[in-house]
Amino acid sequence: MSKKLSWVAGPAAGAPSSAKVLGGEAGYVKSVVTYMVMDDLVVKPMSTISSITLLNQFNVHEIGHVQEKLIDFGLEEAIKLLSASLHSKTVLTDIFSEVLTD
Repeated sequence: MSKKLSWVAGPAAGAPSSAKVLGGEAGYVKSVVTYMVMDDLVVKPMSTISSITLLNQFNVHEIGHVQEKLIDFGLEEAIKLLSASLHSKTVLTDIFSEVLTD
């Protein structure tokens, strides 16, 4: 999922901020950014090199075997996700395994 976002100014100078970037500017999103959410809910910026690294990590040798799945995510899935995140390291697989096997 990609969506163009506009710049949001960070807090005033001198105020504590968790949104520091290289070069001393503060803010949140400056351009189009795509993220990847891993099974353990770690969020990483999506890039070509991170995709290649992930394919190598899972020993994917045939890129033709990779599929994209669109999943509906509503209130019921959000509650299941919250519950599973407290008990599991494979949250997304636990919640969406039925959809992924289709």
